[in-house]
Amino acid sequence: MFSRAWIARSRWVVLIGLLVVLAAGCVSVPLEASWASVTLLGSPAQVLFAYADRMVMVDPLDGSVAELRDADGNVRLDEQGNPRTWIVTNSNPKYTFYTRPIELQDETLLVAAYESRLLEVDTITARVLNPEGHALAGHGIASPLQNGNLLYVPLSSNSLDALNMETYETVWSFKTERGVWATPLLHEGVLYVPSMDHTLYALNPTTGEEIWRLDLGGAIAATPVVANGHLYVGSFAKKVFKVSLEGSIVAQYETSEWIWGAPAVVEDQIYVADLAGYVYALRDTGDAFTEIWSRQVAQRGIRATPLVTEENVIVGSRDHNVYWVSRETGEEVNKREMRGEVLADLLLLQPGDGTEIREPLVVVSTLAREELLVAFTLDNGERRWVYGL
Repeated sequence: MFSRAWIARSRWVVLIGLLVVLAAGCVSVPLEASWASVTLLGSPAQVLFAYADRMVMVDPLDGSVAELRDADGNVRLDEQGNPRTWIVTNSNPKYTFYTRPIELQDETLLVAAYESRLLEVDTITARVLNPEGHALAGHGIASPLQNGNLLYVPLSSNSLDALNMETYETVWSFKTERGVWATPLLHEGVLYVPSMDHTLYALNPTTGEEIWRLDLGGAIAATPVVANGHLYVGSFAKKVFKVSLEGSIVAQYETSEWIWGAPAVVEDQIYVADLAGYVYALRDTGDAFTEIWSRQVAQRGIRATPLVTEENVIVGSRDHNVYWVSRETGEEVNKREMRGEVLADLLLLQPGDGTEIREPLVVVSTLAREELLVAFTLDNGERRWVYGL
């Protein structure tokens, strides 16, 4: 269990680290991330929450910790006769988790711990199979990407390493001037790597050979989005870019502050948020972005990618609020106050996507230990459940 002091410390490490990065011209510094990874896993699907000292599997129906079951479906019991639950927490050595695990074929998860280790976790017993881990060449703060027998691991120091999935030995390493803080994108045989050195790289995914590079004027902290035959990416240059697959800037739009998260692309409409709390709705007209609307939705920064539904755009902010705004006008529709800052990407759960829920839910993660996860109804923001400590 982690304390309020720990959460506050990790939060400030991120902010101070970013200031150091800027002041030193983006010199790489060790970073302890302060946002969670929230994803769906398994069948029936559970919410896998990875943050700080734990990974937890949460039931999307009620927010309870999932129970461990044997091959016959019976709940596993501990020595006192209590149900065993799906929690991987600190033991010896200590590990911290912020990245999305990769699900392997043999009921095993592969997760990059911050402490420069790859860990294998048994999904049946919720147990780390290799407590010492496989060594990485740097801190893991972004999720790896698997491509066949290769595992691409972004490192906060200054490289993207491709590892053999069987031996975890390095096949190739691509060096950047600064760290890689986001998962690379693999599209049509090209690996696109965003870097904190202001550059978007295109690599051969087999050899790591550089195909092209493009300077976007500021650090890139999120995975590019591929849509409409182009890449869409935001940067700390206070701009969102449309980039051709050949590596040229096709269109750009200036924002009020840094863009940390990825844009959300829905057909020809682009939605992006910045660290001043603004949300922008843009139309892609081919060689330019035209503004549909822009509005300061929150009083503090919005780190994550906006969640776009048929009628609304949903964002969480460092000001302890989640906002529903109209896709058409940008006007606020709903606001829900949280106990802590919202930095992680929101997770949309739909009936029929492997879960047993009966209505669409939005799962929000905060930095408050009482509200590590909160599920709201998609349309009107009614609270359905809370997972906390």
